Amino acid sequence: MTSIRKFNGYCAKLADLHDPSWSIPLPQPLPIQLAALRDGGSLMEDVWISPSLGEIPRWLEDSDVREGIRAMLKLDRCCEELSRINREAENLCRWFGCELAAIELALLNPSCELFYSFQGIYLIEESMPL
Repeated sequence: MTSIRKFNGYCAKLADLHDPSWSIPLPQPLPIQLAALRDGGSLMEDVWISPSLGEIPRWLEDSDVREGIRAMLKLDRCCEELSRINREAENLCRWFGCELAAIELALLNPSCELFYSFQGIYLIEESMPL
């Protein structure tokens, strides 16, 4: 909270010193509530403190461009997560296939005896006493 208050104080000081002819956006004060701070995108903004020479970059000037950049970053993270989920699904399918193959092999093995119960099918070796 101390850091947030200090930053908000700097924002107020910069607003007092700001010259509109510089064409530079000022940093916005941060919210005090953590939920609003987490959801706000102002932490990711980079603003210049000294006057800029020439044209202002669009990501600095236009909030739509900043939102587009954030959307592209979020899309990249979603693609990475989709890749991880696909890899996990493939691993689960591979594991399930191995387990299924082991069950099918046990079912085809003549030394195993099948019996049915109300709870499912069980494999028991012939040498095991019932």
